[in-house]
Amino acid sequence: MTTVQKTKVHVVVISPLIQLVLSQVETISPDADVKWSTIQSMVRITNRLGDGSILKLHCKSSDDDLGFHVLAPNSFWSFKFTPSVFYGSTLFFCRFKWLPGQSKRFDIYDDDRDGVRRGIPCIYCFWDITKEGPCRFSEKDREFNICYDWNGERIGE
Repeated sequence: MTTVQKTKVHVVVISPLIQLVLSQVETISPDADVKWSTIQSMVRITNRLGDGSILKLHCKSSDDDLGFHVLAPNSFWSFKFTPSVFYGSTLFFCRFKWLPGQSKRFDIYDDDRDGVRRGIPCIYCFWDITKEGPCRFSEKDREFNICYDWNGERIGE
């Protein structure tokens, strides 16, 4: 095997490994030199109502209607999107419904709160939906402790 062939083999083997490692990175520092315009965020919503209730939800933004979804207890649904980092205006909101007659609205991704250069940023925004309100996973603390009431006010700040 020639040196050129060996180099090609190394590139072919190393390139997928680098991609695998990069795909596993869960946090991106706001100071990192990355291409902000290509970052994809993911929102995952889990039904944690706690009493066996079915959670119905409908999420949308000003540009995208993500449709209606029904979540059994402890099940989840997720979606991906590319935030508008230059304008800082990405907003997805959801209407949540469960019995008996509960209907709540929450901004499930708000660039002012969740954007990579703002507030408490998230690339992977994992939410547990409870009767008291939504709680987001803290990568720093490794628990769902970034909680809000249904009016959008942070609990326990």
